[in-house]
Amino acid sequence: MKFIRIILLIGISGIFTPVQAETLKQILIRLDNELKTKDIYDSYKQSRIDSMCLQLPTQHDNPKALCMEYCKIAREYETFISDSALAYYDRATILAKELNDTTPAIQARLGRIKVMSIMGFFHEAMTELDSIEQNGIPVILKEQWLDCGRQLYSYIEAYTIQGNSQNMNPYLDMYIANQNRYRTELLKLLPENSPHHKLYLAEQYYIDGNYKQAKILLNEIINNSNPDNNIYARAAANMAAIREYEDNIDDATRFLALSAIADIKTSVKETTSLQKLALHLYETGDIGHAYAYLSASLADAVFCNARLRTAEISSITPLIDGAYKVQLNRKHKLLMFATLISTLLAIAFVGVCFFLLKQMRKLNDTRRQLKQANNIKEEYIGHFLDLCSIYMDRLDNFCKTVTRKITAGQIEELVKMAKSSKFAEEQHKQFYENFDGAFLHIYPTFIDDFNKLLQPDEQIIIKDPGRLTTELRIFAFFRMGVDDANKIAGFLHYSVNTIYAYRNKVKNKAIDREHFEENIMKIGSIQ
Repeated sequence: MKFIRIILLIGISGIFTPVQAETLKQILIRLDNELKTKDIYDSYKQSRIDSMCLQLPTQHDNPKALCMEYCKIAREYETFISDSALAYYDRATILAKELNDTTPAIQARLGRIKVMSIMGFFHEAMTELDSIEQNGIPVILKEQWLDCGRQLYSYIEAYTIQGNSQNMNPYLDMYIANQNRYRTELLKLLPENSPHHKLYLAEQYYIDGNYKQAKILLNEIINNSNPDNNIYARAAANMAAIREYEDNIDDATRFLALSAIADIKTSVKETTSLQKLALHLYETGDIGHAYAYLSASLADAVFCNARLRTAEISSITPLIDGAYKVQLNRKHKLLMFATLISTLLAIAFVGVCFFLLKQMRKLNDTRRQLKQANNIKEEYIGHFLDLCSIYMDRLDNFCKTVTRKITAGQIEELVKMAKSSKFAEEQHKQFYENFDGAFLHIYPTFIDDFNKLLQPDEQIIIKDPGRLTTELRIFAFFRMGVDDANKIAGFLHYSVNTIYAYRNKVKNKAIDREHFEENIMKIGSIQ
């Protein structure tokens, strides 16, 4: 347990950084981090108080020591949980009466006055304070008595001017005068050059308008004090008030932030620094920080049951809360707009992806068709070479036959063979068979595609599968790019007029006569 406490102490102890070394932005970042971990500081403080409670002596053994320990625990609770502080001071008061001991009784009563001031029970606190005989206060409690009076009238002054003009309450001057009277007497008792003496003297200088001397004293406290204690927090808050009066808002904001950090580290819930910082940031347009700090300040005030601070915060809450809601609404609209834009971009992205996918599919189809076209071209060349080879062989054989017959003196038989129509027919027949086979191999759907271009009752019927009719053969040449009627006539051994007659006859049977030949060229092509 002891080891855990040591670790917590190391973790929550801050490294002192000179005030002027940090910018406001850096200090606010540090404050934000401290707010995130403030529960650790609170847990440590509560653990320390719980440990004190466990070590309380019994009333039977030492009632006076028990009374003093009640007061110590109550002091720990004063600015942390005021209800608990009041409860322990009540215990101490009851026990002190039983002891008939003036010193612990007055000490407990003064503690009750301080806590009642924090809780906003001003009438009860004033009644209690006035009931204490000044002459009966022990010397060691004089300082505590004067500080109770100073603090009580300070709270009453703040409560009186809360939400009102300073001249609306006729008793305000009296409250201020009483506060100054207690402070003046307190300064006489405090050791000179002590931190508390400098703090209260600086307050007096500030009230008197001597800001230069007030700043000198406050700077001494700030530069020489541990930034993690309450005296540092109060000095920084007072310095902020002076800098604000001098219209140095940035400096005032910085000192308020430093004061708030010190309050967080010491688990002081009864504080004004964080709420004033929220108001400063609201006025400079930092609504987000202002709302967060005000909410944290209100939570602390409620936790401590500090009614004055709760009232102060409540008076400015509608202002900052309204601005925060406006900002949230604006951010919500921007978020909705951004969401709409993101949705549209996502839809556009999906559309682009779909389009690219479609284009890739088309590209793949085109590649496949180009590959097919290359294959067709290769088949063209292959069949052309085959035909050339066949006719070269036939020409070679024919030459051999002619040579043999001439050598043998068979001239008449040779002439007879040359004049024979059967020989020519055989050659033509073989050419048609080779041509038809090669063409239909390259364009296997040519006949079906060709018939689709004709009217239903004008379809060309193929009697011999794998063979083309004369009409189909003419347009097969046309599909291969041979559109010259003279060349087609030469290949098929027809007259040019016959070729034209066939072409016109078939064209008249077409569904779309105007684009018939264009459609022929599309058969088997890449689309």
